[in-house]
Amino acid sequence: MNSAPQRLSPASFIKHAADVSSFYGFRPVKEVERTVPRTERPRGHHSFTTVTQLSSQSFVRAPKDPVLAFYASHAPTHTPASYSPREVGEFGLQVVGSPDSLGEVLLLKTLFAILNEWGAGVARVRVNTLGDRDSKVRFERELSGFMRKRANDLAECCKAEVSKNPFSIYNCKNEACRDLMMDGPRAMNFLSEKSRAHFKDVLEHIEKLGLPYELDDLLMGDEREPRLVFALDLAEQDATVIAAHGGRYDEYIRKITNKKDSGGVSASIFFRNNGIARAHFTPTPSVKMPKVYFVQLGTRAKLEGLTVVDMLRSAGVPVAQSFDARSLSPQLESAKKQGVSHLLIMGQREALDRTVIIRSANNSSQTVVELSALPRFLKTIKV
Repeated sequence: MNSAPQRLSPASFIKHAADVSSFYGFRPVKEVERTVPRTERPRGHHSFTTVTQLSSQSFVRAPKDPVLAFYASHAPTHTPASYSPREVGEFGLQVVGSPDSLGEVLLLKTLFAILNEWGAGVARVRVNTLGDRDSKVRFERELSGFMRKRANDLAECCKAEVSKNPFSIYNCKNEACRDLMMDGPRAMNFLSEKSRAHFKDVLEHIEKLGLPYELDDLLMGDEREPRLVFALDLAEQDATVIAAHGGRYDEYIRKITNKKDSGGVSASIFFRNNGIARAHFTPTPSVKMPKVYFVQLGTRAKLEGLTVVDMLRSAGVPVAQSFDARSLSPQLESAKKQGVSHLLIMGQREALDRTVIIRSANNSSQTVVELSALPRFLKTIKV
């Protein structure tokens, strides 16, 4: 965990990404499939759409907590521009049923960990927001007016398409069009109060986790019209990884699932597949029996908990946790099923004090440990 894995092939990248995702609480999509009757499982290879349908069905059947899933696809449904789907594989992450900003932050943290440990350093994450339906309508009206006024300044290749869909301008790579849009309206200036509050929460959490980011008004144009979108820029070109991006797709998920209570965030890492066998696209994370279970109570504890998981992963200490759980009971039930010897408990007070309670599962004896001393202390406890 302290050193990058051997970067031998796309197959090794898929395995690596599965291991890291599992550490942050994501499950293979095959496990999610088992919670859905066979007659309700979408046919075909796993993709953004099929995994969204599965995760939404699983969430509706047990709506207390979001569903965290990962998948690998040899035929991505939304590939980066200028790449053929035949050349590209996809490692996808889904958090379905998470309406708050923790969904975006958990995805970003997991993406950073996957890429950094692989050796593909992340220079920054670019972020933009289109907001909810009302926000989008206001922005689209302003954008359409701007495009009509500046139609003569558009490149010929864009004029016809922009007249039908003003958002298509954001996919244009022509420098003249890009320069034009620098003077155009900014989507974040048209956000509703609810959308503005959500975006503010996401940015504050990103800052707290120390992830480098910048606002990018031109990061737009996804036909799924995400409420919030992000893209990770690599520090240098990688032999395997091509691109990483994602967003919050609430309206799109509701459209393809026909369920009003669906919604969530998704992200993809695209890589050169180099013709690898399809068997590698059903990744199973390495099984490491954890001796501790990390319980978090409240949003502040979950955010601070991401740092704790980072710390334990770097120290090589296996830990089980459920960042998707919203209450105490399912976390305690999960810990009991896994037969761990100790619980790590963090609430709002501990998050503020940067401490954690360590409780024995056998006799309920407990002690408070500072986070800086946690990995060393855990290595001394007896299973």
